[in-house]
Amino acid sequence: MSDDLTVEGQVWTDQRLGGERWTGPAQAGRRGALTAAAIALAPADAHAQFPTYPEDKWLGSVNELTRPQFKTYFNQVTPENAGKWGSAAGTTRTAAMRWGQLDTAYDFAQANGFKFNFHVLLWGNQQPTWMATLPPEEQLAEIKKWFAAVAERYPDIEWLQVVNEPTWDPPDGSVPKNAGSNFASSGNYVQALGGANGTDGTGYDWILNGFRLAKQYFPNTKLMLNDVAITGMTEATDEYLKIINILKRENLIDVIGLQAHAFEFIPNNPNVPSIPGHPYVPVEDMAIHKANLDRLAATGIPIHITELDLDGFAVNGVPGDEMQLAYYRRTVPTFWEHPSVEGITLWGWRQPNHWRNAQNAPIVLSDDTPKPAALWLYNYVRAIAPMIRPDQAFTVANGNANRVGTLQADDWASQIGRPNLRTFTWRITGGNDAGIFAVVPATGELTVAKPHLLDELTTYGLKVRVSDGFHESAEADVAIATADLANVVDRSAGGTVPATLALTLGAPASFGPFTPGVAREYTASTTATVTSTAGDAALSASEATLSNGALRLAQPVVITPAKTSWSGPVSNDTFAIAFKQSIGRTEPLRTGNYSTTVTFTLSTTMP
Repeated sequence: MSDDLTVEGQVWTDQRLGGERWTGPAQAGRRGALTAAAIALAPADAHAQFPTYPEDKWLGSVNELTRPQFKTYFNQVTPENAGKWGSAAGTTRTAAMRWGQLDTAYDFAQANGFKFNFHVLLWGNQQPTWMATLPPEEQLAEIKKWFAAVAERYPDIEWLQVVNEPTWDPPDGSVPKNAGSNFASSGNYVQALGGANGTDGTGYDWILNGFRLAKQYFPNTKLMLNDVAITGMTEATDEYLKIINILKRENLIDVIGLQAHAFEFIPNNPNVPSIPGHPYVPVEDMAIHKANLDRLAATGIPIHITELDLDGFAVNGVPGDEMQLAYYRRTVPTFWEHPSVEGITLWGWRQPNHWRNAQNAPIVLSDDTPKPAALWLYNYVRAIAPMIRPDQAFTVANGNANRVGTLQADDWASQIGRPNLRTFTWRITGGNDAGIFAVVPATGELTVAKPHLLDELTTYGLKVRVSDGFHESAEADVAIATADLANVVDRSAGGTVPATLALTLGAPASFGPFTPGVAREYTASTTATVTSTAGDAALSASEATLSNGALRLAQPVVITPAKTSWSGPVSNDTFAIAFKQSIGRTEPLRTGNYSTTVTFTLSTTMP
C-alpha cells in the first residue's frame, strides 16, 4: 500500500503510505559460557600513600647490634644505656671516661651506613653520682666537658637527644621523685643550667640553656627533645608544646621525640613506672594519641618515636605473644603512617637483653625465633600483602548445597602454622556483575548466591582480593566450573516478530495565505513516525507542484524530511518534515486553494 499527502494552499492532509513488506524469524538462545584461567600471583604493590621501609621511613633499635637479625629488621641505631652520662662517665670526677659500649654502637652504625641517634646528654636519671653534690658552677663546667667530649669523639651523630624526659624526670634533686636514694643518680644540676627562671624567665630555662650549649658544641647535628607519656594526655601535650615552642623561637630544636612505652597504651600493666606527683593512666584509644600527635606535628618539626616497646603477657587466657601482636597492630600504624613521623625506634628487640624482658616485650626469642609481632612488623612496614594462591579452581556439582569452596591465601602467619592469627578480609572484585556468587569476607568461602542464574556446564571467571587489614593483595583470577546439574534443566524458549514497515504522518499542515505581488518563501511542517523490523529502511518523497485548477505555481514544493534512512530496526521513531514554497513578485496567483499530493515511500533492501 501507499500513503499520499495532499497539499493545499490552506491545508495538507495525509492520505496513504506505500512500501515493501518482509518476514523473518525472531532469534533466541541461552546465555553464553565464560571461560577464565587462574594466573600466578605476586605480592601487591604498596599503596601509593603508605610509607614503606626503608624508602620512606626508618626502623631502628638498641642492643644486640651484632646479631645478624638486627640488620634484617632495622636500619637505625640508638645506644640504650651506653650514651647516658652515668654510663659513659668515669666512676669518679677524675676517672677516665668509659666509652667502650658507646664506641661499639657508633662504629656499628658507621660501618653499616645506619643513622645514629645519640641518647642522651641531659636527664634526671643514670647520671654520674659525683655530679649531684658539686657546686652549680662546677656542674656547669662538667656539663660543658661532657658535651665537648661527645662532640669530638662522635662527629657523625645524625640526631642528638639533648634533654630526656624534661617533664617527668628532670635532673633536679629537689623533686619528690629524686628524694632519698635517687638523689645521687639524678645529677641535681638543674640550677647549674639556670633552673626554672634563672636566666630567661620561661619556667624551663635549664632546658633552653641546655639546647643553647648543644647548639654551640654540635652546630651541624639535629637536636632533639625527648619525653615519655605525652600523647595520651592533653595536659602532658600542652606542657610539652610549651617547651617546644620556647626552643623553636631560637631555632634550637630539630626533632620532637616521643618514647611510646607499653605502659602508655596497655591498661592493667603489671609494671608501670610511677613518679610522685605526676600520675599517668594508660590510654588505649589511639584516636586520642593521634589527636595529640597532630598537635605536635602542627609545629612543623619532624617527630621520632624513640623508645617503642609493647608487652607480651597473657590476658584472660589469650597467649602473651598474641596479646603483643594485637598491641602492635593497634598502636604502630598510628605512628608509622603519620606524615610527620620520620621513623620508629624499638627500645629493645631480643631476649633477654630488653629492659622489659620480664613483661615479654622482646619480639625475638633468645634462640632467634621471631615472635608474631616481629613477623607482622616486618611485613607491615614493607607493605607486604597476603598472597592469593595461584591456579585456584572450583567445581559446582550436584550436592554442593550452593557451597563452592574456600579461597586460599598465605601470609607470615601461614608460614609459621598459625593461621588463627590472620586478619583476612576477602572480596570479589570482578566477573560477578550478575551477583551469582558471594564470598564470606572473614573466611574466603565462596557460595552460590543466586542459584536460579547459574548455568550448567559453564566456567565462570571471578577476580578476588584479600586484605590483612593493612595491605591488600593483588587481584587474582579464580575459575568456577559447573557440572551437569540436576536442578538445571534446559527448555527452549522463543518468539517471532512479524515483518513491519510502517509510516504514519502527523497532523495536516498549511502554508497559510499567499500574498500576490510579493516575492516570498512560505514554510510549513508536519511529523512522521517510522516503525521498521527490517535490516535497513529508506524514506523518499515524490515531486509535487501546487495548483489551483489549471493554474500551477512556477516552483515545486521543496520537501525535506529530518530523517531519510535507518541502518537497523526502529520503533516509533518520530521526526519532522519541512516544506518550502517560493513565489515570485510577478507570479500570477488565482483566487482559491492551491494543493498537491506528495507520496512518501518507506522501503527496505534487507527485509
